[in-house]
Amino acid sequence: MNEVRGFDLENPWVFVFTNVVVWVVVVSTIQTVLFDGELTGAVIEGTAGGFVCGITLLYLRRNDWF
Repeated sequence: MNEVRGFDLENPWVFVFTNVVVWVVVVSTIQTVLFDGELTGAVIEGTAGGFVCGITLLYLRRNDWF
C-alpha cells in the first residue's frame, strides 16, 4: 500500500524537463534579482539553455563519455 514513486532521472524526458526547470529558475533569478532584467527574456534564455544542456548531456551519457 505504501508504494513510493521514485524520481527517475534515467528517463530522458524527465531528465531534460528537470534540466529545463532548473535552468529557468536559475537564469530568471539571476537576471531579475541581480541585473534587473525582464522576466520574459530570462525564461526564454533559461528554456533554451536547459534544453540544449539536457540534450547534450543525454548524448554524452549514452556514448559513455561519463
